Amino acid sequence: MKRKVNILLLIAGIFAGLILIFAGSFWYVTEWKYTDIDTQISPDERCRLTLQMKGEPEWPFGSTYGRIIVRYDDKFVKKINIEICDDGAMLGKENWSVVWGMAGAQITLMGSEQYDQILQIMYDGTDKFYGYSKEQITAEMEKRYGSIKACEKEGELYCYATGEFSFLVQNDLVMSDNYRTEYYRFLTDAYFAGRNRAHEYEENGAGIDNSYTPIVSLNSSSSEEKEWFCSDIVNWLLYVMKELPYEENEKLYQRIKISYGEETFDYQLQHLQHFSQENISEVYNDLYDFVEAILAENYEEKVTGKEAIEEETERMEITDETLQFYLSLQPDCSYQTADGVEYRMVPVDRACGSSYYVLIATADGGKNAIMVNSDPYLGSGGGANWISFLQDGQTGFSCLTYSGGAYGRLYRTEDGGRSFETVEYPSAKVKLSDGTYYNPFVMPEKVYEKDGKLYMEAGQGADGDYYGEEGFCHGLYESEDNGKTWDYIKEVAVDH
Repeated sequence: MKRKVNILLLIAGIFAGLILIFAGSFWYVTEWKYTDIDTQISPDERCRLTLQMKGEPEWPFGSTYGRIIVRYDDKFVKKINIEICDDGAMLGKENWSVVWGMAGAQITLMGSEQYDQILQIMYDGTDKFYGYSKEQITAEMEKRYGSIKACEKEGELYCYATGEFSFLVQNDLVMSDNYRTEYYRFLTDAYFAGRNRAHEYEENGAGIDNSYTPIVSLNSSSSEEKEWFCSDIVNWLLYVMKELPYEENEKLYQRIKISYGEETFDYQLQHLQHFSQENISEVYNDLYDFVEAILAENYEEKVTGKEAIEEETERMEITDETLQFYLSLQPDCSYQTADGVEYRMVPVDRACGSSYYVLIATADGGKNAIMVNSDPYLGSGGGANWISFLQDGQTGFSCLTYSGGAYGRLYRTEDGGRSFETVEYPSAKVKLSDGTYYNPFVMPEKVYEKDGKLYMEAGQGADGDYYGEEGFCHGLYESEDNGKTWDYIKEVAVDH
């Protein structure tokens, strides 16, 4: 009996010992064990920094603790205890970054629940940095950027010139500079130079922390301008990123601003991680959607904000002799109403290949006329393609072509032609072979009523070569507000 008791006690002791060993091991691993996470070595291979995690993160979403071991010339220099607030995550390489200097290293600690923390490590183990000489700074800048020229010192900053632009250097541990920021501005200026697109900058910060946000002008609401603008931005990005790759300069490419009319719109640049000459569609199309939304909102405000009460417009005094002269000219397009009134778009002036028009009306076959509008196309020149009116006799539309007939602009009147306004309509967003959007339907062909609804057919202009599933086609649009705004419906096949 006594032997059995001893055996049971031995088994219980062994079991208890195993529990204590397991508990102790678990406690050690979760609370005290240091695990190497990452090691960074200086360019001259003399300094080694090791990031270690202590135990495991506090449960459930607490801090993660660790330390940084500093060795220089294979000798221990110091260790620094750290705390990272990262929603209970394990430490990883993404939680720190290191910039090497001549006298020491600058470490940035990062976590999702904390501001970046900056640590400075001196190679000799001291705690204070006393600065570099001008000669040391100049030598380092030449090492980084090649041939440069020192300029005058600006306060606590040193100024250097590359021959194309100037940049500033701060006399800190890692010789922080704004070379890339100033190079970014120089490349941006170089790209837009000579292009028909104005740009300027919004500047933030000062000294080496100064940043530039380009403000690029959107010149008009036309379909081709949307495509030109998006192409310009995409090509600008390709041009700048060739010298300043996105992966190393993400902060440079955060956003741009788009200036249109009297407003400026903030645009966050998207999809740049995989952006390249062979893969531009995501960046282009996202920008295209944003620009179209700007123009649609701007046009909607213009339409809804129109004065309900018509103001009396100033009329030009037209003599009978002038009207007779206009009647003697061949109109470029005309429309006759059911009651016999004929509206004529008459070219009365010409410049740089474009005609400028007056709109007259005659009710007796051209013997007499009245002046309806002395400038129906609001100062724009081109070729009057067609004019028509709806059954109410007051709402009408006309198309003015330009760029040799490659494009057309739609005009609308709701007072029998006495005043016109331009009408915008959305893109069909057809995709090219590279996946980017464009609008092939750039020439309003006709507006008509059918079954109580208003429709517009838009063609492709003189240069159009788009073939849909059913062959060469036009775009069909529908309006629910009597032609003020339009929605794209579908493609319709036509003879070519």
